[in-house]
Amino acid sequence: MPVLPDHENFAYSFSHGVIKANGKQYTAIGNIKLDQQLEEAAVFGTSNKPLRRSAGQLQLGEGTIVFTDFESGQEFFDDLGDKPLTKLFSIDYALVREDGTTRSIEALSCRLTAFSVDHEQGSEALGIEYPCSFMMMKVNGKELV
Repeated sequence: MPVLPDHENFAYSFSHGVIKANGKQYTAIGNIKLDQQLEEAAVFGTSNKPLRRSAGQLQLGEGTIVFTDFESGQEFFDDLGDKPLTKLFSIDYALVREDGTTRSIEALSCRLTAFSVDHEQGSEALGIEYPCSFMMMKVNGKELV
């Protein structure tokens, strides 16, 4: 049976993001992108069609965190301490609808994988973007595998 459009509710929106590192929370976040792939293989035998598939292995996740305020993003980076690309932190954010329904997404054991800036003149405030990797993602409290 087809799913009918829900004309009674609004769509989900990015409500708030929190990054936790060294017991501190950072909230000046404008965008979070997370991606974690399951690598799998097929069993063929003598057939040219797959007979089965492997259980697969969950790969390290990759993502990007965008701080909308350069100072807040730099404070986060500074608070990671010496050798910041070796420090671990977590990401936790929620998607919320107008009726209060929420969906949560967590990335655990995150670490920065690079540091670069791309600033230009203009009326917008300077932000900063950090690429990161992570070990595990949970969606509404459930692990992916």
